[in-house]
Amino acid sequence: MNKVRFSLNLENKTLEFEVNTLARQAASSVIVKSGTCWVLATVTFSETPREDIDFTPLTVDYMERMYAIGKIPGGFIKKEGKPTDQEIIKARLIDRTIRPLIADFYHDINVFVQVFSADPNENPEILGLIGTSLALNISPIPIVCPVSATMYKTENFELVLSSTENKITMIEFKGKQINEEELFTAIKKSFEINKKITEFQHEIIQKLKPEKLPTSTINIPESLEKLYVEYFLDTTKKALNEGDKKQRNNLLNQLTLQNLKQKTLENNQITEDMDKYTDFQFSLVKKKYLKKLLKNQIFNEKKRIDNRNFNEIRPINIQTGILPYPHGSALFTRGQTQVLSVVTLGTKTDQQMIEGLTLDEEFKRFMHHYYFPPFSVGEAKRVGPPSRREIGHGYLAEKALEAVIPSEDTFPYTIRVVSEVLESNGSTSMASVCGGSLALMDAGVPIETHVAGISIGLLTQDDQYILLTDIQGFEDFFGEMDFKVAGTKNGITAIQMDTKLEGITFDILHDALYRAKEAREQILEIMYSHISQPKPLSPRAPRVVILQVDPSKIPDIIGPQGRVIKKIIEQTNVKIDIEEDGKVIIYSSDEKNGTKAKEMIENITSFQEGKVYLGKITRVEPYGVFVKIAEGKIGLLHVSEADMGYIPDARKIFKVDDEIVVKILKIDEFGRFTLTRKGL
Repeated sequence: MNKVRFSLNLENKTLEFEVNTLARQAASSVIVKSGTCWVLATVTFSETPREDIDFTPLTVDYMERMYAIGKIPGGFIKKEGKPTDQEIIKARLIDRTIRPLIADFYHDINVFVQVFSADPNENPEILGLIGTSLALNISPIPIVCPVSATMYKTENFELVLSSTENKITMIEFKGKQINEEELFTAIKKSFEINKKITEFQHEIIQKLKPEKLPTSTINIPESLEKLYVEYFLDTTKKALNEGDKKQRNNLLNQLTLQNLKQKTLENNQITEDMDKYTDFQFSLVKKKYLKKLLKNQIFNEKKRIDNRNFNEIRPINIQTGILPYPHGSALFTRGQTQVLSVVTLGTKTDQQMIEGLTLDEEFKRFMHHYYFPPFSVGEAKRVGPPSRREIGHGYLAEKALEAVIPSEDTFPYTIRVVSEVLESNGSTSMASVCGGSLALMDAGVPIETHVAGISIGLLTQDDQYILLTDIQGFEDFFGEMDFKVAGTKNGITAIQMDTKLEGITFDILHDALYRAKEAREQILEIMYSHISQPKPLSPRAPRVVILQVDPSKIPDIIGPQGRVIKKIIEQTNVKIDIEEDGKVIIYSSDEKNGTKAKEMIENITSFQEGKVYLGKITRVEPYGVFVKIAEGKIGLLHVSEADMGYIPDARKIFKVDDEIVVKILKIDEFGRFTLTRKGL
C-alpha cells in the first residue's frame, strides 16, 4: 500500500493522518498528529484463526515513553518498565471502543499504540483511538465501520465519548455531581464532533479500498443441536429460573458433552456422529440456547432469572465499623455481590506521585484500589498482580468517590480506600462505590454526601429493547450492555458504558440514564438510613495540627542539615510537613504530642528581641550560662545580665538542666542572640 497523507480541519485544531509511513511490516499503521502530539497506531494479526474460541482474541497495548515530553524517568531505574495504571486505563479505553466492531474474526489481533511526541494541550489516547480505528479499517481485518472519540472537558466534568456515524459505542465520564440533562447535552455535542471525524475516515477508506479477509465461521452440527434440545432443554430452562448463583451453576455444570453421550447411550441413540462432536461445539450450542431462552423469558414472559422486576434492585445489607483496627470499614452486600471497603488515613508523605506525559509531577491524596480474588467466584487458582480489569474497576470507583472528597485545606489527610471483593455476582465495581462511601463516613472523613453506584443492562430483539436494573453476572454475560452509573442525590460523578452491540441509540442511552437515577436514589436512601454523617475519627488515625508561619522562618524550623526538625520529631514522635507558603502540618498519634511539637515550632518562629522564654541551662561557664529557649536556639546569659548583682563565677550559682526565665536582649545579623534577666 502506498504512503498517503490526509488532513482534517476541525474548529479548534487540525488532525493529520499518515498511513503506512512507519512500522511497514505491520498489517497497517497510522500516525495521527495534532499540534506537537504524534501518536502511532499499528495493527497485526495471526495468519490462521484459532479453533477453540467464539470471540475476538484482541489485545490492546498503549505506551507513553517519557521522551515524548522531554523528560527522563524518575526513580533509580531510568527506563520504562511494565505499563503504568494510566497506560492500562487508556488501553482499556481503546479496547472497549473497538472490540464490539470486530465480529466473527478469530485470528489473534494486537493493537499497539505509542506516543512519540506529546502536547500538553492534547489527549494522546484520543488520537490513538482514532488512529486505531483507521488502522483497523484499512487493514485486512473485517470490521463493521470506523469509530471516533472526543474528550469534552469543562470545569465540572470530563467526558470521553466513542461513537460511529449513527450510534454510541463507549462512554467514560467523571463529574462533580452533574445532572442527567446537562450530561446528555454534552454527549450530543461530542457525537456531532465524532461524526465529522468518522465521515473523514470513510473518505480515506474509500480512497484506499483495502481488501478484507472473510469472517470466521464455526460449524455447529444440526444433529448436536437436536440432541441438546431433546435431553437438556428442560434443565436449561430450570437453570434460568434459579435465583441462586451456586444452584444455577450446579445445574449448568450438568450440561456437558459427556453427560449427553451418556444419555444417548442409555437410550440407544449413539451414532457415528457422536464421536465427532467436540466440547467446543457443545459449549457453543449451550451458549446459544441459554441466550435464546433468556431473551424469550425476558421479552415474552416478562420475567428475569431471579423473578425480579426489570427495575428492581436486589436486597441490600450494610455493616460499618466491622474491622476493629483500621480507621474505617464497611461491608456492602447486594444480592450475591459482597464487597468489604477499608479506609486508611495517612500524611502528606503518603501521597502517590504520578509521572506521565505532563509538564509537572502530580500527587494523588485520594486513592481507591480494587481487588478481585478467585474465591469471590468460587475458583481455585493462584493470585497474581492486579489485572487490567481490577485496575480499571478501581479507577472507576475512585472517580465516582473523588467528587465528594473534602479539600486538603479542610481535611489534610491522604486517603486510601481498598475494596476487597468477597463474593461476585454482578457489578462489583458499583458495590465498591457504595462500600467506599460508607467506609469513608465510618472513618470520619467529612464527605458532603453519600455516593452510590448501579449497573443497568440491556437486551434487544428486533426493534425492541429492555433495560435491566442491577444486573447479575449471568445477565451481564449474555446481555448486550453494561452501563455503570455512580453519583449522589445531586447528580452523576462517574459513568462507564460498554456494549457488545455496534452501539446504542440516544433513546436507549436517555432511558438508561434515568433508570440509573431511579435506582441510585433508592440505594442512597438505604445507605443514609444506616449512616448519615461522618463518625468521629478513629483513635488510631493520625491527629493533625496546622499552623501558619512566616515563610522566612522555615530555615529556622529545619535547622542546619535538618538537625532542628529531626530533634522535634525525635522528642515528640510526630510527622511534620512544611509547605513553601509557610503552612506547617503536624501529624501525631495523640493530641498531646502534636501540641508539644506545635509549641516547639512556635517558640522557634516567634523568636524576637524582647520576648520572654522559660529556658533550660545546657552549659555553665564562669562568665555566664548557655540557655536553650527553643529547639536549635541557645543563647548566652552573661553574669552581668543575670540581675543578681556581682557574680564572680556562674558555676557556683547555676547548674546544667536548671530551668530559668530569660528575655532575648539582642539578635545579631547571623541569628546569634544574647539573653538578660533584667526587667523581669
